[in-house]
Amino acid sequence: MKALFRFLYELIGAPKPPADTPVYRDVIFPNLGLLNLGISLGLVVVFYLLINRAMGVATFNKGRHWAIFLGLNALLAFIVTIWQTNAQQVTDHSYIYWLATWNAILGMFWFFLFSVLLKRASTNASTTPF
Repeated sequence: MKALFRFLYELIGAPKPPADTPVYRDVIFPNLGLLNLGISLGLVVVFYLLINRAMGVATFNKGRHWAIFLGLNALLAFIVTIWQTNAQQVTDHSYIYWLATWNAILGMFWFFLFSVLLKRASTNASTTPF
């Protein structure tokens, strides 16, 4: 898993400053990857299985409602990145904000992927977002 997350997060470039690279590769990237997967899966489960199946809210199944959850997922991914880098006390650098933006983009990708996989389990939103 470390190698996968290292590959995904280093697509935007090597961590800056270079002295912090081992911390990013060994701690931050795996933590971000697992948190991103967990948050994305959790929000998809809440949207499709909790709200639109268990609760049966027939009015919360539109594309715009799905987009709200997608945006919330991206925001959480961005915030988690800032939190993780601060928790590991890496040098404050603009790379952190590039990483946070990239993590938000990856979060939207995971959310979309999990949506495609789990949308059929919903009774009210099985056609959302398409």
